[in-house]
Amino acid sequence: MNYYYHPNPTTNPVLSTEESSHAVKVLRKKVGDTIHLMDGKGGKYEAEITDANFRKCAFRITNHEQLMHTHAQVHMAIAPTKNIDRLEWFVEKACELGTAQITILLTQRTERKKVNLERLEKKAISAMKQSKNFWKCQIDELTPYESFVTQLESLATQSFIAYVETGQEEALQTLIQPQKNTLILIGPEGDFTPEEVQTAVQHGATAVNLGSSILRTETAGIIAAHTFNLVNGR
Repeated sequence: MNYYYHPNPTTNPVLSTEESSHAVKVLRKKVGDTIHLMDGKGGKYEAEITDANFRKCAFRITNHEQLMHTHAQVHMAIAPTKNIDRLEWFVEKACELGTAQITILLTQRTERKKVNLERLEKKAISAMKQSKNFWKCQIDELTPYESFVTQLESLATQSFIAYVETGQEEALQTLIQPQKNTLILIGPEGDFTPEEVQTAVQHGATAVNLGSSILRTETAGIIAAHTFNLVNGR
């Protein structure tokens, strides 16, 4: 079943230009056909096409179901990769795994100082539709590490910072507690600095490892998100 994304289908019952073109030109939808929509906030909609315009496909809603969150959420805070394709890959896969929020971190060793938030949003929407998670992952703009870590205790019930330099940290899967909203910080190529780790720990984070291998930033992020899912039986 194909789903179309519309953030406010009840107040503006017209598909976006991109979604309209896909429905009318690609899938050959016509007046009277049924389509299914998601609003990225847990809303599932069934609708009937009233105007099969390939630029502004109009519809009327015939059924609406509001889903509720029944499990804990994970928030990934990750430094952007130098190669933007790898960051976009991470966002896509993390969203497929059901990650609720992604914050892009500007750390001391971050090489990329700019990200295209619009492209990341498109990746998040595409992943939501493909995986049928029904909640769009919130993508935050590039955020200075220093200001972000001071908020850790208010952002999640438990928080972790992945760190490989000392090799003394316990594994994430042994420390993460199920059914608790969780925040996991992933560093850049070159890892967090010892000072950054210390600051995070001072604000409530626990330093952890993600295994014995040295992982790329985006791989570490996916391992962490998947570990959260496994612990929570998702």
